[in-house]
Amino acid sequence: MIYAITPIAFLLLWVLVLAYTALKANWSSLRIEVKIAGALVVMSGFVLDVAINWTFGLILGATKDVTLSQKCKRVGKGMGWQASTARYLCTNWLSPFEMDHC
Repeated sequence: MIYAITPIAFLLLWVLVLAYTALKANWSSLRIEVKIAGALVVMSGFVLDVAINWTFGLILGATKDVTLSQKCKRVGKGMGWQASTARYLCTNWLSPFEMDHC
């Protein structure tokens, strides 16, 4: 069961990150009702990000960071398979949509 939940959770988190980057890029031109709905989406993404970091994110090592993005940024500076995985996530899944996300 956990093997089915893991990819779904990561995919959902990635979709929420994409929503966050779009909202951030256009925040000043959005109407108030869109900002309110967007804020709920961002809060949901943050909660999921923290939950993933404190569960599945432990694969990258013991956590000092609140979010998986913060962990990838920190761990990606090191060596080994954890650093390679963190750099892969940043380079291919996060930074293309928000420069220097990691």
